[in-house]
Parts: sequence; C-alpha cells; structure tokens
Amino acid sequence: MLHKHRDVSRIVLAGALLGLAGCGSGSRTMNAGNFSGTAATPSGSATGTLTSRLGVANVTLSPAHLMSGTSTEITVNLTQPAPDGGIAVQLKSSDASVIATPATVRIPSGQTKATVAALTSPVTDATSVAISALYGDTVVGTSLSIAPATTSAFTIAVQPSTLTIPPGQSGSAKVTTKVTNGYNHALQLTVSNAPAGVSVTLTPPVIPAPGVGTSKADITVPSSVAPGNYSIRVTASDGKSSRNARLTLKVVSSDPGATFQGCWYVQNGHRYQGVRISVANPGKYPFDAVLYYGTTCDPSKFADEFGFGTPLNFGGFDYILWFTDFADQSDMSAFWHVGKDRSQCVSYAVAPDC
Repeated sequence: MLHKHRDVSRIVLAGALLGLAGCGSGSRTMNAGNFSGTAATPSGSATGTLTSRLGVANVTLSPAHLMSGTSTEITVNLTQPAPDGGIAVQLKSSDASVIATPATVRIPSGQTKATVAALTSPVTDATSVAISALYGDTVVGTSLSIAPATTSAFTIAVQPSTLTIPPGQSGSAKVTTKVTNGYNHALQLTVSNAPAGVSVTLTPPVIPAPGVGTSKADITVPSSVAPGNYSIRVTASDGKSSRNARLTLKVVSSDPGATFQGCWYVQNGHRYQGVRISVANPGKYPFDAVLYYGTTCDPSKFADEFGFGTPLNFGGFDYILWFTDFADQSDMSAFWHVGKDRSQCVSYAVAPDC
C-alpha cells in the first residue's frame, strides 16, 4: 500500500534506525554478509542509486571471522566524500551481548571512510552477529562469525542462524559439521533448550565418520507457543568432546498484512536479488530474509541471510531490499519474512525488475 503524502526520507530513517542487519555468503564456503536497502518513492521507483547521493556504500570487518574475546575493526565506506563538518554514521549490532558497537562512527569532511574497533564477549556456541550502518536513506550491513575461544578437532554450524516462525507453522535449517585433518569419528547430533512444545527433528541425527556432513533441522512451532526469541542449542558429539552452535528461533504473532514481490534491483549495470515489500498495517515488525542456491528454496542449499528477525519500522511506503553478494546470478531463490507473513519461494530465474 502506498501513501503519497508521507515523507520518504523520514520513513526510511525511522525504519533503518532500528538496525536492519544481515549475514550472507559471497561463495559456498566464505561468509561475506553484505546487503543493502532503501524505500521506494510513491511513483514506485527506488529513491535514486546509492552512488548518486551521499550514503553508506558498504561495511567491512577485519577480521570477519574470529575467536571470542578478541576485537574486530569496523570500516564504514561512503558513496562520496563527507561534506563540510563531516557526518556521523549510526552503527547497530544484532546482538549487543556478543559485540557492542559504538553508537556512531564519525567520518571527517572530505573523507570517504572511517574505522572503529569493537570487542567481542566470550561465547560458548559458534555465533553470527550482524553489523549494520545507517546514514540518510541508506542501510547496509555485513556479518561477523565468532567462535568459542577453545579449539576443537571438529566444528558445527547452523544456517540460517535465525528462523522467524509464527505459531502453528514450521521452518527448516541446515546443520553442517567439519573436521580437521586426521580426525575420523562419527558425530551424534542433539538439540537442547528448545521452548516447550517446539519440535526439532534432525535428519540424519548422526554424521558418519570422518565427521564431515550435513543434517536438516525441521522446526515446528505449535500455536500454543508464546511470541518471543528463543536460543536453541545444536550439539555435535563424538562421545568424548562436543561442540555447539546456536539457532535463534523468533516466534512472532504480529499481523503486518505484508505483500511481497520478488524482483531484481538494478544498479550500476548489475542486478541483485531483491524484494518489494508493502504492509497494510504500518508498524514495527521482525524482518528476516534467506537466500538459497537453486530456484526451489531448498534449505540444504543455504547461501545468505540478513535481518535475523530484527524489528524494523515499516511505514506507509514500499520498501526495496536486496542481497549484494550474488550479482547477476539467476539460479537462486529466497524467502522474505515480515512479522508473521512470509513470501512464497521467489525464483530469480523468472523474477521481474523492481
């Protein structure tokens, strides 16, 4: 639903201040985590390209994969030099208990970037945290992968790391285990800390020796489960030692009346997997997006995620959001979530331009 008498910049700012955040993968083995978003004008087009106005071009982390208790450097890059007096770009972490970013990073006049440091807290499970940056009507982000400080002969990860599921519905994630050279044991997979009534089924429940493989986690949320955020632990064990990964389950019951049109966002001669979102009931709703290799949204072919169920204030305009690490790749698909509403599987083999 479009309301033609609302100010676009004000609406984008109200939404983006909530820190829409993301994670992703630029390849099948390395997370990159970059995404972008803007609001649409009443005429239905985007509010200009990111390079035609001052905004945040991207956010980079060094390192992007680290042990807990260590620091990363966050670099914010602008689309053009900062004006006289400089600007303050807002930063947001999707989990401040794991990494608390400075509230802003100041970029001096004439400069196009600035860097700040942020310290991670100890974690017991492999964790992904989204870092987002906002200025004007642009919001971009990336993700940080944090491992427990101790080392192990094997590791476990869950993708996507966040699932947004309304009561009475279900969703799926992929569990992946990897081992170091010379390790050769079967790994038993188990789940703990799931909220009462929530069913989590692992198929298969055992990764055979040498311990490298994947399992599908099917999560069913009964209608009796109260809305909230739940941290589910997925464990891999060889009988002597174990490693954990965290799956955040966000149970939502809000009713935005969202509609989704999967589309290609076109910028600088490239096309990016995106969506146009309209809400019938403007308000603050959890947002999440998951991208898959292939055109069928197969959970075993996870490629990218952003949002993580972070509340976003959707105003009276359409919003266009897009992944940025898979330019021009049409053999992909995505699910988009706003509150309790979820898009159908969007195949980018047939999606139109935004």
